[in-house]
Formats: sequence, structure tokens, C-alpha cells
Amino acid sequence: MESLLLLVRHAETEDNVEMRLSGWTDSLLSPRGERQTAAVAEQIVRAHPVTTIYSSPLIRARRTADAIARRIHRPILLREDLREMYFGEFEGWPLQQIERLHPEFLATEFALDREFMWPSGESRSGFAGRVRTVLDAIAARHAGESVAVVTHGGVISYFLTMVARRSVTAWRDYQVPNASLSEVLWNASLGRGTIVRQGANGHLLPLQDIASSPDQIARPDSAITDLPATV
Repeated sequence: MESLLLLVRHAETEDNVEMRLSGWTDSLLSPRGERQTAAVAEQIVRAHPVTTIYSSPLIRARRTADAIARRIHRPILLREDLREMYFGEFEGWPLQQIERLHPEFLATEFALDREFMWPSGESRSGFAGRVRTVLDAIAARHAGESVAVVTHGGVISYFLTMVARRSVTAWRDYQVPNASLSEVLWNASLGRGTIVRQGANGHLLPLQDIASSPDQIARPDSAITDLPATV
């Protein structure tokens, strides 16, 4: 039986604004991010009958999940394995600094190597396995239900590549903005499903007047992205 996984990327953080690799490092929500939590919570209340909320334990995800939990009056179930990819020695580094001092790592990362690993960090294949395992477990436990999973951009984009039956090296095609909603119908026992929506963030449009960077807001005609069904 399928579960509806409502994958919520955490709201914008100070590290997002500064273009830093956060990974397992905690980063506080930006002022704009705090506003985003209310908007995404309201959208879930309005459009999705969620029975359960799961969250990464990192503070940026917890703050986003807290806003949802307050609105639907459900407890939050924390899962360590919903954390972002671990960037090892490069945790907290600005991307511009990595590009300037260690361009070889970015070149390797962009070379679509499935076994790429940040120094002392997590490998791409290991991260993909962790993502698949935790979301399979959540879907199997809540078969036939709608479940909110508040997590990170990497977790969501990697899982979407799997649902689409593509290599995880294609994860950039499935990137999602902060405080966006992606919906997946997933049958854990069969290991297949359908992407219903990817990175929908039309609920953030009223916040444009306080946006710190315009590329975080979708155009009105792309506020809900419908992708072809995948099996």
C-alpha cells in the first residue's frame, strides 16, 4: 500500500544566506526563514491531512517542524538518519572559499562520481543508502497514511532521483527551495512510487517583499511543479 510522503525542506537559514555547507552543523533560521515556517505550516493545514510528523533533529528542521506541529497538534518524531549529508572537514565552509582554496573537490563533486566523498565526510552512495532506508521505513510504518517529513535539501533531492529511477548523480535536477513541499506516493514494499509535486513553494509568494534573495521564490506559474508519473 502506498504512503503519501510530504517532504518539507527546512526554512531558510543564516548559512543558506551565506552559502555555507551546513551538513550536520546547526544553523539558525534567518529572519525570513522564521516567516517561512508559518507559511509552510499554514499550507499543510490547508491542503494536507497529515497524521504524523517526522523531523531531522537539526535545529533548522526542528524549528520548521515545530511550526507545523503547533498547527496540527501532533508530536514530532525525530530521526537522526534524516540529517543532511555530512561534509566532513568542509562543514561550515563558504562555497566561495572552497572554490578558491580547494577547487579540486568541487571539480570532483561536479564530475558525477557516485562514490564521491568529502574529506572525512559521507560518501554519495552511503548518503543515498541512508536516505532510501529511512524513507522506506517511514513509508512502511505508515502505509496508507499522509506523513510530513521535515528534512534537508540533499535528502529530498536524492530521494526524488530514486523515485524517478535515475542515478543519484542527477540530484541537481531535483533540487528544491527552502520551505518547499514535495509530494511522493511511495510503496515501500515494492520499492517504487510517483513524484506528485516537486519543490512547490507558491505559499511563499506573499513573502516576496521581505525576500533576501529573489531566486528562492518560484515564479507564479511554477509554484506547483507537476512531474510525469514514474513507476
